[in-house]
Amino acid sequence: MPKKSKGVESNEKALKFQEFLMENNIDVFSTESVEDDYSTVIFRSRIEAKGQILPMAILIDTSIFTVIRTQIITGITEEKRSSLKDYLNELNTQYKIFKYYLRDDGTVYLDICLPFVDETFDSKMIQLMLSVLVQHLEAVYEDIMAHIWHKEK
Repeated sequence: MPKKSKGVESNEKALKFQEFLMENNIDVFSTESVEDDYSTVIFRSRIEAKGQILPMAILIDTSIFTVIRTQIITGITEEKRSSLKDYLNELNTQYKIFKYYLRDDGTVYLDICLPFVDETFDSKMIQLMLSVLVQHLEAVYEDIMAHIWHKEK
């Protein structure tokens, strides 16, 4: 028998975050409940960096981890992937909180992983990290794109 998703109410951290959004009149998120073993709730929105609108989602589940995931770009060709992976790995070693990765389908994601148990979950920390994320992308987005569009010799 398939599991029936109970939505936000089955995930204490997601419920806290939703209440925080309502209390602060933040209405830029849509929510999606995932039918999985962790009662995952995805809060979807977008962020802007260097004039580009980037899809972003906050994945809150019943594990200890909350992930803020931003899609940087899609459609990276096979020829560009090797050199881009090297550059993304440099960024990963340079910045502690951020993790860039390039999927096999040519999509680049940037993750921030925050550990919270139910009792320590902090919506304000998520809000702060979103601000840090935007500042970071404002600083590095053009360099990332330069590596992507750089012509191979």
